[in-house]
Formats: sequence, structure tokens, C-alpha cells
Amino acid sequence: MHEDERILRSGNLGKADRLVGVFRHFRLTILLTAITFVATPALGWAADAIFVVADTSDAAPLAIPSVAAEFGSLAEVSEAVEADRQRMTALEQRIQELETQKAAEPLPAPSAEAAKGAEATNPDKEPDKKDSQTDKDAKTDEKKPPEPYEIGSDTNLSSKWAAGYHAESKQKDFRIKIGGRTQVDAVAFTAGPGPGNQAPNKGGLDPALADTVAFRRARFRMEGRMYEFYDWAAEYDFVNQINVNNETYPTERDAGPLTAVTDLWLQLREIPILGTVRVGNQKDPFGYEHLTSSRWLNFMERSFSQDAFEGPFNNGFLPGIQILNSNEEGDIAWQVGEFKNTTNPFGFNNSSGGSMTVGRLVFLPVFEDEGRKLLHLAISGRTMEPRRQYTSFDNETGLPTGDPINAVRFRSRGSIRNGPPGPLNSIYADAGLLQGSWQNMIGLEFVGNNGPWSFQSEYFGSWLYNASTTSAGPLVTNGYQPAPGTKVGTVYFQSGYAEVLYFLTGESRTYSKIEYRFDRPVPHNNFYAVRGGGSGRRLSVSEGAWQLGVRYNYLCLSDGEVNGGVLNGCTLGLNWLLNPNARVYFNYDFTYRDFSSTPFKKQKDGSIVPGPSYDGSGCIHGFGTRLAFDF
Repeated sequence: MHEDERILRSGNLGKADRLVGVFRHFRLTILLTAITFVATPALGWAADAIFVVADTSDAAPLAIPSVAAEFGSLAEVSEAVEADRQRMTALEQRIQELETQKAAEPLPAPSAEAAKGAEATNPDKEPDKKDSQTDKDAKTDEKKPPEPYEIGSDTNLSSKWAAGYHAESKQKDFRIKIGGRTQVDAVAFTAGPGPGNQAPNKGGLDPALADTVAFRRARFRMEGRMYEFYDWAAEYDFVNQINVNNETYPTERDAGPLTAVTDLWLQLREIPILGTVRVGNQKDPFGYEHLTSSRWLNFMERSFSQDAFEGPFNNGFLPGIQILNSNEEGDIAWQVGEFKNTTNPFGFNNSSGGSMTVGRLVFLPVFEDEGRKLLHLAISGRTMEPRRQYTSFDNETGLPTGDPINAVRFRSRGSIRNGPPGPLNSIYADAGLLQGSWQNMIGLEFVGNNGPWSFQSEYFGSWLYNASTTSAGPLVTNGYQPAPGTKVGTVYFQSGYAEVLYFLTGESRTYSKIEYRFDRPVPHNNFYAVRGGGSGRRLSVSEGAWQLGVRYNYLCLSDGEVNGGVLNGCTLGLNWLLNPNARVYFNYDFTYRDFSSTPFKKQKDGSIVPGPSYDGSGCIHGFGTRLAFDF
């Protein structure tokens, strides 16, 4: 190591600067002296070999060798001065480089030998008590290395509030969150001729629209982590009114409330190659809005696609096993699972059919500032055997009669609901219960986020093969066209939506790379309005967060002979986020329903004949508001 580098690494930069100054002054003095003595022959002086710098009368003169003897001419002196100047310049550059290096890199701690050497150099210095204690601690650490931590040995939990009640151990291998969500709605409707004032057997809505105040969701949830690698969740909904018979022919007799299960699973994380494996009742990876939690939906209800394709009759939760993983950069993710195709919210199926394979592939070509700027592209698919279910039930007991068949019902309620989950909600479009041999579905996702702006859109398509109509339910129910038992081949239904939202107060959507969907939005300021103290009692107000949104919504359940209806809707929304856990929705929805009904009637001889056709097309206006909070 160079001497100047050694000085810098020892922290004596000031000493190095002073050394350069003294050295430069000393060299310049000697060189000037040399010039003087080299010039003496021209002046008639003699250049002595010894130059006297001090002389006293009491002692011998102090003399040093003269530098004049080293130079023969002024040219040699000039060359020596130039060489010296270059050396000084190089030394200054070296010092600057070492100073820059010192600022960029932390200085290493002095070794024990260097510390002992410093003490020997300055034996009179009293040892610092703090330094002595530090040395003792260092020696103790050297003698006793930290003991390895055994996962699961520390079960003491400390609690905190983080958008809900959390408790976790110091090593974070145990964690629990206790919470829930409550959503209460108030809605009102008006409708034109067709859907508004016609009976169900004449093309009207079934059941009819009604202004309602109801709890949309009331869930209690516990989730957590144990032994570092195991996660779990258990959630129950206490205002569900969906029963086991809700797909074929639900009536008010089947209304609850009936406690339903939503998330009820255990998962193991960080498995080599597989990633995370989740087993239990859960959302299958099909659809962006489907995977987004109802705690921070953009509008009061998801699109028509959720009801028709993504999560019909089971709240979107299915029993099964799923694998979630991504590449190291996190810009490509995949999810795949095997599920039981159920028609109820209890994770229940007692038939041999209904196996469903689901997969989703996600690509993030843009992901900046933790998701404040992102572009999300994804494709998902389902392939499944239609559920085996009964088509007739005893009117008194409600028990099924006859043999089950492989069938599926396509239907959708409105973008504003007039009741909790159950048979009391008006159905806007209904293709009836169709028998089929196999079903395939595809979903496309296109999502963007850029600061306060966000865009979300999806498209869905469904193919039902070897389809035929059935006689499930009363023959006057909307959508059972053509006559029961008619083979209609492959039936293709489709839907899609696109929505744009903007935060007036500058917030941005957050994004989760666990399931690759939007997460909880957090206002810059919570809402409050309080009076201050003093004589003026000035009112202090914070606005919370405000968000505007608009959505176009489309569903087509008509194909060939099957006439389930076509829906085109537009929803305007204003969301007021009081704080990260509470918000108020204000939604206005306009839906145009294109539907004509040709009910069939059973004659006395048992034959089925078509009745007159009715036009059930028309406009439906709905206004709704919701107070939603979770903890």
C-alpha cells in the first residue's frame, strides 16, 4: 500500500494535506538556494561544498551539504523545478482520488494490533471506559457466537394496528389477524315498459324490482401464519341467503340467512419449483375482478361477467388445490389449480362429476414505483365437466326428485342489487338450465395504472358442447327457449367490461404481487371535521379521498335458438374513502335489456306447445349507496 493511501485509510487526510504543503515549501527553498549558488561563478563568487545555515560564536557551525554541487547549469535547475512540479501535481491528484474513495467506502475498523500500537505510542492516555466496555462486548461476541433460532420456539406475540388487528412474534414465524367486513346498501329502481311492468311469464323481470335496504355482506375473518411457511385463512358470511338449490329453481322458501364459507384454506409457501400450494375453499384464478377483494371494489357490484361466468351461485369460492408462483423478477406469474365445480356457497358437492381445471398467466411489461405505474396483461382459462344436479324438487320438502344431469345455468343479476345474495334479486338475463357434455371458458385481462388514473377491462367467452334445453323449473320462467329437450349444439356466450377511474385527491391504486390484482387503496388524509378550542372555535376539516369512475358493461346470453337476452349497461360511480378501512359508494346504473320471451305451456294431454311471444326489452335505472368498512 502506498504511504499516501495508508495515511488516508487511517483517517489522517488533514495530515496528508499539511505534509504536501510543507514538502512543497521545503523543496522550493532548496531549489532557490541551488539557483543562487549555481549563479555564483558568473558573479565571481565561489560555490562552497558546504552551506552554513547557522553560526554562533560558542559552537561549531551547523552545516548541511549544498545542493549546488548537484547542478552544473541553470538549465538543469529548471528541469529539476519542472520535475518537482509534476510530482506535486501527481501527488495532489492521488490525494483527491483517495478522498473520493474514502467518502464512498466506509473505513475499516482498526485491527487489534494497531490499537495496541496506539496505546504503546501514548502510554499516558487513560483508557476510555466506553471503549473498554465495547472491547469486552466484542470479546464476548467472539467467544459466544449467536445461537441458531429454532423456528416455532418463540410463540410470544406482540400486537399492533395495520389496517386491522395484527399480532406477530419477534421472528415473524407466527402471525394472526382478526377482522371482518360489513356492507350495508340502500337502493332504488325505476324501469320502462317490458322489464318494469310486465309479469315474468310475459317477459318481465323475475323477481320484480324492489327498493331495498339490506346487508350485502357481513363477514368475520381470521387469517395468519404459523411456523414461518404455513399460511391459513378462515372467513364466514352471516347474511348469505343462497341455498343448495339456488341454481335450478330458487324460491323465497330457500332464503336464509344461511352461514356461508368463503376463504377456508391452508397454504405452504416457498416450495422449490412449485412456489405456494394452497388447499381448501378459495377463489380459482379466473378473472381479475373476481380475484380482487370485495373490500375495495371499484363499484358496488362487479360486472355482469362475475354473475354469468366467474362466480355464479357460489360467491366465487370453490374447494380445490392451487399452485401460485412467479419468476424471480416478479414480472411473469402463473397460477394453476384443480377444483370441484359447485353450485352453492358451502364448499359442498356430493356428485361424481364437476371436475374443473383452471389456469392463469400474467405478464407485467411495466411495473414502476411499487405499482403506481403499471401495465398488466393476462389470460386465463377453465375446462370443466358441467355440474351434476337435479332438475326437479318436491314442493313440500324441497328434496330433489328424479336423476341428476350434467347441466349449467347462465344468468346475471343487475349492477345494483335489490337484496342480499339469494333468490330475491331480480334477474336481468337468463338462458335457463342447459344440459351439456363439456364446457370451456377463456378470460382476457388488460389493466393499467398511472398515478391517480386506473383502467381495467376484461373479456370472457364460454363454449358449452352438445347442449340441449331442459324442463327444469316452471315452463313460464324466462329464458327457457326453445322447447325443453331441443338439441342446440355448441352454445357460445360472451361478456366484457371496461372501466376508467380517477382519484380527485391524487391517490393511486396499490397492487399485490401475491395474486396479481389491485389491493387496498390508502387515502393521503383521513376524513375528519372537528371544532378547535379557543374563542373562535375554528372548524378543521380533512376531506379523505375522492374517486370518480365510469364503466361500460356487456353480456350476451343469446346464441342460435337459445335466447337468454343481451344486456348493455353504464355505471357512474363516486367513491368517498373516509380512511383506509371505510368508504361510501354512490352509484347510478343504466342498463338496456334486449329480450323477448316465448314461454311454453303444457297441454292436458302432456304435450308442450309454444305460447304467444312477449317483448321484455327496455331500460332499467338504478341508484344505490353503500357504507362499507372492514377491520
